[in-house]
Amino acid sequence: MKRKYWLTTILAFGFAFAAWGQQSAAPTPAPEPKPADSGPTLAQTMQFIQEKLSEQGKVGWAETTSNGMILRKFVNVADVMADPAACTLYATETVDQTFDIPNGKTLKPGYSADDLHTHIVETEQIPFKQVEKITVEKIQDFTNKSYAEAAHPEITVTVTPPVFYLVLSATSAVFSAHTSTTTGNQTPVEKDVTFKKNSLTFRDEETANKVAKAMTHAMELCGGGVTKKELF
Repeated sequence: MKRKYWLTTILAFGFAFAAWGQQSAAPTPAPEPKPADSGPTLAQTMQFIQEKLSEQGKVGWAETTSNGMILRKFVNVADVMADPAACTLYATETVDQTFDIPNGKTLKPGYSADDLHTHIVETEQIPFKQVEKITVEKIQDFTNKSYAEAAHPEITVTVTPPVFYLVLSATSAVFSAHTSTTTGNQTPVEKDVTFKKNSLTFRDEETANKVAKAMTHAMELCGGGVTKKELF
C-alpha cells in the first residue's frame, strides 16, 4: 500500500536524525464468470471505476509518528485506463513525501534537507480476475497494523486529515508495477515489482466504498474472488 515503500522509508529515515529516540479434497474448479446482465455490465463498471479514480486529483495528508517525526504525503492517480477485455485496470500514481525535521533534532553529517524528500512515479496494473479481496480502511489503521506486522509495534501514527485506502488483496503476488524513485538530488532508482496487496487513496470514505463496490462487481464478473472452500 503505498504499502510497499512508505514503511521502509520511514524506518530508514529515522537513522538520518541525530539523537532520534529510541489428503485433500478434489480441487475446486474456477468459477465461471457471472452473466453480464447481473447488474451493470463489465464495461459500465470499469468505466465507472476509471471516472471515479480520475476525479480524485491530488490527495494529501500528514502522518505524525509516536516518536515525533512528521511525514507529509501527496498522492495523485492519473492516466487511468480500465480495460474490460483484459479485466485489468492501468494507472500511474505519483507520490511526493517529505519528512519534517523533529523539534530539537538535527541532520547527521552528509544529509541535507533535500534528502528528506522522495518523489515516486509508479505505473501499475490491477488484474481483477486475480483479485481475491477488496476492503476499505483508514490509512491510520492500515499503517499502524503494517508497523505491528513488521515487528515495530512501538511505532504508531496519527493521520491528519483522515484519508482512506481501498485495499486489494491476493494470496500471491498478482499486482505488478514499474517504479521510479528519486530521493533528494540522487539519480532515480528504477524497479519492476510485484506484490500481494495494492491500495488506492481516497479523501473520503463514501467514494472509497462506492469504488470498492464497483471493483467487487468487476472482480466477480471477471471470475475473481476467493474460490477455496474450507475442508473442515
